[in-house]
Amino acid sequence: MSLQVGWNYFPFKEVNIKNQSFFESFCGLRIIQLSDLHLTKKVNVDYLKTLVKKINEQKPDIIVFTGDIIQTKALRVKEQIEVFKSLEAKAYFVTGNHDIVYGVKELQAAMNESNIICLDNEIVKLQIKDFELQLIGLSDRYSFLRKIKRPIKELFSKLDPNLPTILLAHQPKDIEHIGSHRVDVQLSGHTHGGQIYPFSLFVKLFQPYFSGLYLYKKTVLYVSNGVGYWGLNIRYKAQSEITVLTIN
Repeated sequence: MSLQVGWNYFPFKEVNIKNQSFFESFCGLRIIQLSDLHLTKKVNVDYLKTLVKKINEQKPDIIVFTGDIIQTKALRVKEQIEVFKSLEAKAYFVTGNHDIVYGVKELQAAMNESNIICLDNEIVKLQIKDFELQLIGLSDRYSFLRKIKRPIKELFSKLDPNLPTILLAHQPKDIEHIGSHRVDVQLSGHTHGGQIYPFSLFVKLFQPYFSGLYLYKKTVLYVSNGVGYWGLNIRYKAQSEITVLTIN
């Protein structure tokens, strides 16, 4: 399907990630990644309820939101965000550039009420099945516009090098901050895969990590096309996705 119009799709995309440091202990770990929802009042609540139902049916181990959740003030889409309270797996999020514009504190409060934990510049250790891993999150690259500091060096220095590590960062370019630290997988969005061809060709000029899987040194990077829309509610040759990632 080349053309998508509006909020009518549930495009689950299965992605297998092979990473040697994960391979033995985390084979079968399932992560659902939601990115670039760009929620407005126009996004139908019933659509989101069906989305959550279908996500729960996938039985993920964890759910992550990789930024640009809102395209308006969080209070205006509180009803939409409240739907995510029905997610059955643990859920985490980091902010994107549009979230920075529309208000981080309000978004954090709304997401917290739906039991979705903010990982902006935070690290959390998780026990999944019989194994432990750590999630690290970065606030968006444009956080400085709201005088939000990103203590990148200090944050990465706190990572446990003996634990498998997943980095959540809205913009793929943040992979450049990893340095020598152990980050097995980075999950990002931001690009929308260009959203509308041939505009996507222009996006590629500025986004070296455009869509899909990449390998940066020892880190596997996955860039999601995202669920929603920016500007026109149209996608052409850049299908939206709800990513189901499996470590194997």
